[in-house]
Amino acid sequence: MADKTRHKIRNLLMKLNDEDRNTLCCLLIKAGYAARIGKERPGGKGQTMYFVEYWEEKDD
Repeated sequence: MADKTRHKIRNLLMKLNDEDRNTLCCLLIKAGYAARIGKERPGGKGQTMYFVEYWEEKDD
């Protein structure tokens, strides 16, 4: 069974721009992880927070 534990790298201090998120996602994929870039609005309002989510998929 594949391990679906997902981890998020959040952009809490707004230091990661779009290019940084893309680079981070590419590095995680090259390291063998599945990754995606997502966004959410904490509390349903305010600024949009972007994050990179990654997890490991194992073949059985």
